[in-house]
Amino acid sequence: MTSKERVLKAFELGIPDKIPFHAYESPEHAIRQLGREVHEMYLDPDLVPEAMINTGKLYDNDIIYFRPGRRIAASQEVIQTDEGLAIRDRKTKDVAFRVLRDTKEMLRATPKPEPLVKTSKDVDKISITSHQEILQYPQMTDWKRYLDEFGQDRFIFGSACAQSANTLDACLGTETAMIATLTDPGLCRAIMERKYEALKEQILALKLIGVDGAYTGDACASCSFYSPEVYRDLFFEYHKRSIDFAHEQGLKTLLHICGRISPILEDMAATGADVIESLDAFSAGGDIELKDAKQRVGHLVCLKGNLDAVSVIGKLTPEEIYRECTQAMHDTGPNGYILSTEQITRDTPRENVLAMIQARDDFGVRG
Repeated sequence: MTSKERVLKAFELGIPDKIPFHAYESPEHAIRQLGREVHEMYLDPDLVPEAMINTGKLYDNDIIYFRPGRRIAASQEVIQTDEGLAIRDRKTKDVAFRVLRDTKEMLRATPKPEPLVKTSKDVDKISITSHQEILQYPQMTDWKRYLDEFGQDRFIFGSACAQSANTLDACLGTETAMIATLTDPGLCRAIMERKYEALKEQILALKLIGVDGAYTGDACASCSFYSPEVYRDLFFEYHKRSIDFAHEQGLKTLLHICGRISPILEDMAATGADVIESLDAFSAGGDIELKDAKQRVGHLVCLKGNLDAVSVIGKLTPEEIYRECTQAMHDTGPNGYILSTEQITRDTPRENVLAMIQARDDFGVRG
């Protein structure tokens, strides 16, 4: 089987020639594998795709997540400092952000702007970019690199996420968003409806680009932040609608929610997604036992993840990681599972990831 065939078989809950593997390496880890420092991504927009393509081949990933290069606004410039980088206005020279050496986080150097949305009258401020315009973005050159390298053999996901909680957070601010889900669900729906229209354009662009699937979901939609009732009453609809729309375009779909998801696990499966992640373990701040998840929804949807990227893959020995991965594959059986993490961290040794691959290859399709 090719990688793409292997992944599709897992999505169908069938038994592939071997369990699909996705290291889910972070751009920071990938950049380190090139011998570069993370902050350099702001100096070289080609660095992220170059690094991700490199680790995609190094780890023989069956799944590829598209990661674009980091491009700053045309009105800004990047300068190097003793601490790392400063991103400033080209004309005024005022510094807007700082990036510490070997990190990617942009630390705001000026006061945070007011929330984009305060009332329903502000919802139109949420921009909707047509798929034709999206196809003209500079990131399209990055897309071509991924597709040229992996398009024939690997399964490629493009992003169309932030259907619910993440968009509320971005538009209202974290505290206001959490309160609004209880006190002003109408405003929340108006924001999510507007975002849904924008995401439809992104999904149409993904179809035209030629990827295999749409990566949907919200990191903040879990029960680590919101109650199961909020998920069911507000967020579920927008996840399902985006997934349905992507399916109409012939794309497979992944639903990502990290943190505590056990109370909404069946709801996530009911969205119709082809695969759900990250199934975070208790050690990673989640509440999922893989064997339990398999029993509850494994007959409905493909499962992906559950291996703790920090305390397991990042810290244990290769021998211990091998055993953890083997146990995960035993707990899920040979069908409907993708061996993966919730993003390999920057400092994780390469040999730890290679131990995951060795466990998968040795496991084969044994039940």
